[in-house]
Amino acid sequence: MLYNNAEFKAMQSGLDMLWLKQKVISDNIANSETPGYKSKHVQFEQILTEAVQGKDGRSKRFQTTITTDAATSIRPDGNNVDMEKESLELWQTYAQYTYLTQKISEDFKNLRYVITQSLR
Repeated sequence: MLYNNAEFKAMQSGLDMLWLKQKVISDNIANSETPGYKSKHVQFEQILTEAVQGKDGRSKRFQTTITTDAATSIRPDGNNVDMEKESLELWQTYAQYTYLTQKISEDFKNLRYVITQSLR
């Protein structure tokens, strides 16, 4: 089934991760003037588990982790949010999210075409 294949689950997990990444980056930007605030980062990792069967017979699950960069400071008050870096990362994340939503939309459009053509 369309929603049960590894590619669709990877795209779905990617959208979830990118949404979370946008939220974390927005939090970093919102706290750029907060003394002592340490920036957070989202990492997206592929972990082999028994959650989703892949084409090669091995199982795949996608995991997102949030880490805090506590070792650095940019300002004297301990804050380490780099606004230029965060703004660029937010734009890149938005572009990736847009691409994935367009890809999923095209997949559904193709499926709709196949179904309507087979019903004729």
